[in-house]
Amino acid sequence: MKHFLYLVLLLSLLFPHARTLQGQVHEQDSLALVALYNATGGEGWMTGWGWIRQNRPVSTWSGITTETIDGQGLRVTKIKLYNNRMTGQLPEELGDITFLREIILNSNKISGPIPDSFRNLIHLENLSLTENEFSGPLPGFISELEKLEIIGLGINQFTGSLPSSWSNLKNLRDLYVQNNQLTGELPASWGELSNLENLGLNSNNFTGPFPAQWGQLSRLKTLYAWDNAISDTLPGEISGMQSLEILEVSGNNMEGPLPDSMAKLKNLKELYLGHNSWGPDFPRAILQMKGLEILYYNGTGLTSVPPEIVNLVNLKGLSLNHNPIGGTFPGFLTKLTGLEFLYLYNTGLEGEIPEDLFQLTNLESLALGENRLTGVVPQGVKQLKNLKEFLVNDNKLTGFPVLEEGDFPYRPDFRLEGNYFHLDVFENIANSGYTFTNAQQRPLPLLADQKVKLGDSLKLMPELRGEEVAFQWYKDENPIPGANQPYLELYNIQPEDAGRYVLVANLQNISEAKLKTVPVSVDVE
Repeated sequence: MKHFLYLVLLLSLLFPHARTLQGQVHEQDSLALVALYNATGGEGWMTGWGWIRQNRPVSTWSGITTETIDGQGLRVTKIKLYNNRMTGQLPEELGDITFLREIILNSNKISGPIPDSFRNLIHLENLSLTENEFSGPLPGFISELEKLEIIGLGINQFTGSLPSSWSNLKNLRDLYVQNNQLTGELPASWGELSNLENLGLNSNNFTGPFPAQWGQLSRLKTLYAWDNAISDTLPGEISGMQSLEILEVSGNNMEGPLPDSMAKLKNLKELYLGHNSWGPDFPRAILQMKGLEILYYNGTGLTSVPPEIVNLVNLKGLSLNHNPIGGTFPGFLTKLTGLEFLYLYNTGLEGEIPEDLFQLTNLESLALGENRLTGVVPQGVKQLKNLKEFLVNDNKLTGFPVLEEGDFPYRPDFRLEGNYFHLDVFENIANSGYTFTNAQQRPLPLLADQKVKLGDSLKLMPELRGEEVAFQWYKDENPIPGANQPYLELYNIQPEDAGRYVLVANLQNISEAKLKTVPVSVDVE
């Protein structure tokens, strides 16, 4: 009797204008939503229009979809409350909404486990709880929800291993468990997920080999597994992933060589293999991937770039950073005319930057930093009208073209630190309306050490280029009072004048543009 009175009171609050229960949401669905509101801090939600206190019918509540089900009346079928400032834990009562097809609660701060009662949601097609604070193991009972097409559990705090029983989800298309604290080996049984199209496993701590059985995932389009501890090489059976468009396995413990059968992945457009130990040779299989558009092969131990790479005519992005390639710039790369970014950072390159490089007029980003490049940056750089980023930091470059406003419509950021550029370069860049991240240069070797006799005079006058420049001379790392000129004169030299002298110069209006000379030793005889 008490329960009946409570129900009448609750329904009168939810549906104050209803004379009968006909056309109203099923009782257990209503009660479950009230429990959700109370358990997750409903009063603090960002979007809670119509909920409970506003005395509106459930069918009008924000984020709730209802449908009439034969023999059931009006049932809740969808809950969409993403980015809603929800906290606390999900109540077990949610499992009472048995005709629920979608529950999307992404980007909240919900914690705790997935309720055990979710095993009752046998009509569920979309379970999306991404970017919350859920914890505990991934529930094995999810394998019982055979209608599931989407599982989004990434960016949480789940632990334990991947349930092998999830292989029962034959309708599953999208499965994301990235950015958790998951461990263990990848289950071979997941090769039975015959309709799977997108799989996100990255940023966990999975170990063991890549399952050969996954080669059966013929409909898989994207596979993200970077930042784990997966070992061994990719299995030859991966060639069975004939629909694969993106493969991302960077940052694991894998080692080469890569299987030649990968050449059969004709639909592959993006391939990320960096920071594994594939060995010194460039994989033959990659050279046959004519449809490839993006290749990241950073930190793999590669020692040379084969000329045949120019056969990848659709390549838009090539990254070979942190490999001991060495030698001069591989000139044949200029034939990859579709390149939009080229990264050869920390690859041991030496010699001058070739003028031909700037025939790649589609380039938006060029990274040649942390090498041993010398000479000047060629005038041809001004042909790169799509340029947004230019990195030549930490080389031994001495000259840079004079720029004008309008040379680069996208106003690129220049990283030029760690070279031998003079301050006039940075003055020109700033006056032309462009930016640079850091202007700190290597000490300029502009003066030779000096030996002078007692009582003689000496004038130190390095050639520093720049207009609005502030100067300060130092002796033995201490500033010399009043020594604020581009030169330093010493008269009637005495023994105490012996020491190491340095000139520090910086642009008066651009404090980060600073350089100094190599210390000059003055010995008094």
